[in-house]
Amino acid sequence: MAAPTLSTGSPGLSIRRAHLLQAIEADQPCGDAVGCWLADESHGADGLLAVIDGLGHGPEAAQAAQVALQTLGAAPERPLSELFARLDRALFATRGAAIGLLRIDGQRLLHAGVGNTRLLHWRAQGLVRLVSQNGIVGGGLPSPVVETEHPLQAGDWLLLFTDGLDERVRLPLRLPEWQRDPATLCQHLMQHARAGRDDAGVMVVQIGALA
Repeated sequence: MAAPTLSTGSPGLSIRRAHLLQAIEADQPCGDAVGCWLADESHGADGLLAVIDGLGHGPEAAQAAQVALQTLGAAPERPLSELFARLDRALFATRGAAIGLLRIDGQRLLHAGVGNTRLLHWRAQGLVRLVSQNGIVGGGLPSPVVETEHPLQAGDWLLLFTDGLDERVRLPLRLPEWQRDPATLCQHLMQHARAGRDDAGVMVVQIGALA
């Protein structure tokens, strides 16, 4: 089910988000996961977003995804490169995972990713695909882990999803009114962009202006 939409924000910006996870089999745990850690608004309300794909599916993939969530939740404020180093150590005894991280820092968006996850920065000027590096978190990281920076403004959307959804998903520059809600768009993507038989996870984040 979609998570409740939350609202907070970096200076001048607000965040609304929702997510959906779907296991390959209804009686199996999902090996995909998403995470969102938002700082207290009085301290600038920076945030860390994560999409995690435990390799394969089933209990071992789910275990890897949960270890990754716990590791990120222990220190979500740390630099992305440091978080990947911590993740690589924590996941060494697991099957490993593909992980994409986004940090919202004021009106900056910082991205780093290792493995086959998909992160889209969708704005009025067009759709930007944020590219991850090859590798497996828990199986040795690329050196260095590359971090990129992008401007962020009200009206932008962020889509984080695993390879359970088709990376060729096409979105209009302007959403129809009925889709302009993170939970609704999550459901639409899960219904119309599934890519074969695999676990799937998606998080949709809408960036707005603080009232």
